[in-house]
Amino acid sequence: MPTDTFYNLNKEKKDRILNAAIFEFSNKIYEQVNLSDIIKKAKIPRGSFYQYFKDKEDLYLYLISVIRETKINYLSSSLINDEDIPFLDLVKIMFEDGINFAINHPKYVMILDLLLNNKNQLYEKLMKDNIKIAKKIYKEMIDKDKKLGRINKDIDTEVFAEIIVNLTTNISLDNLDLENPKQSYKIMIEKIEKILNILKKGVQNNE
Repeated sequence: MPTDTFYNLNKEKKDRILNAAIFEFSNKIYEQVNLSDIIKKAKIPRGSFYQYFKDKEDLYLYLISVIRETKINYLSSSLINDEDIPFLDLVKIMFEDGINFAINHPKYVMILDLLLNNKNQLYEKLMKDNIKIAKKIYKEMIDKDKKLGRINKDIDTEVFAEIIVNLTTNISLDNLDLENPKQSYKIMIEKIEKILNILKKGVQNNE
């Protein structure tokens, strides 16, 4: 993570460094990004960079944390859930909020897409952390709905949360088309609606 020296920089300089990193990491996989290109684009001396970050990985992890925080801001109202929306309806809303995040931050989506399709050591670490966070959030929501009688109390919370995490992740991975983003987002929403409808109604005919 950045040093205090970085955080003490003025906004213009911090933005310059961050925007240079966004440009490079959204156009190349992590291994192909040269730190010298980021430093040149940010218009800072190489020595100054090492006053702000330990190395390229440190900068990249910071960038991912910025992306994560930005996306969480889009999901904030759903996470608070003041309107007490049922879990499966909330999953759809959160997915749509995620789509809005993607529409408004295409460079962030490109960075995440490169990460997800380049399964290196950083991918393993970051995805493990993200999945852990997502499962925790979903488990709390599921348990709340079980107490309210909205979800069958016999449903395994851990397994159900894992199903939703895998479902939302796989829909995004399988259908994202950066050349036709709007069409791919439309397809994603249609699929999540159909699958959530199946989960609501069930598949077994008890008649």
